[in-house]
Amino acid sequence: MQLSELARHDLNALVTLHALLDSRSVTRAAQRLNLSQPAVSRTLSRLRQAFDDPLFVRTHRGLRPTARAQALGPPLARLLEELGALLAPPAFDPASTTRRFHIATTDYGMHAFLSPQWQRLKRQAPHLRLEIQNGSEDIEQQLAESGPELALCVPGERVPASVHGREVGRDAFVCVMRRDHPLAQDSRQELTLEAFLRADHQLISMGGDDRGAVDLALARQGQKRRVSLRQPHFLAAFSTTVGSDLLLCVPGCLAASVADHWPLAVRRLPLAVPSFAYWLVWHERHQADAGHRWLRHTLFDGLAARHRALSQRPLIDPDGSLRYQFSPSPRL
Repeated sequence: MQLSELARHDLNALVTLHALLDSRSVTRAAQRLNLSQPAVSRTLSRLRQAFDDPLFVRTHRGLRPTARAQALGPPLARLLEELGALLAPPAFDPASTTRRFHIATTDYGMHAFLSPQWQRLKRQAPHLRLEIQNGSEDIEQQLAESGPELALCVPGERVPASVHGREVGRDAFVCVMRRDHPLAQDSRQELTLEAFLRADHQLISMGGDDRGAVDLALARQGQKRRVSLRQPHFLAAFSTTVGSDLLLCVPGCLAASVADHWPLAVRRLPLAVPSFAYWLVWHERHQADAGHRWLRHTLFDGLAARHRALSQRPLIDPDGSLRYQFSPSPRL
């Protein structure tokens, strides 16, 4: 049968036919379908015309199906069962899924936030597969272009309506340097703006920009720092910092996450730099997907807990003095 011919028929009438075959009564069929008896009778009239058969005859015991109606019963039941399965929300079982999900983030996002979630995810979904992709500068466009299903990022100011998300937590920039750097000798002394501007700096720029958030904040004060090295990798920047006199400005949570890996000192910035928020974001097309819903809810809970742990972690110098405890600056 051609689709154009099929479209001329009211397929809802097949549900009524199934109810009539099962109940053998217009009254009981109407009750089951939450319809009036006249409505069921009118549908039965249309069914008789469509099949060119009486379908039912009245007896003192109710409706008796004709031979054609009896023959329609089994395939109709199978059809409606398959249709019901088609329309039902797909089930998702984390314990048995072998699905692969793609998540976009930076090496910093993977190290500080996502990698600690792996064991938790695998306990619930042992056959789950994840593929981590580099997040682009325009993550919203990356999501829209059938790229990753999720992204952990700092979204732009204008997020399209087709992108959904939840805020994981806020962060603020700090300054890190090698532990034996001249500016780190007195852990009780605040880093001054004069000393900050005299030093050489390292800038992490994934998009090739000449200025970051710190540079923009300095420019508002008519100041400029000396950036001697620019590179796109967060973690590589730390290994460069411990072997040089370069200062490095990074998010506080990232500094807390590497405290046990590199001998670094952390200082508060001597200027006000706007704080920012991490978000877990996804495209509208994944909003109703059961597997995606499980992943984003599970990930969000773990990411939020990880953010709380990092943002409250004290970073201690070998002499036991507190050198930095992350406390997000007010939203500017």
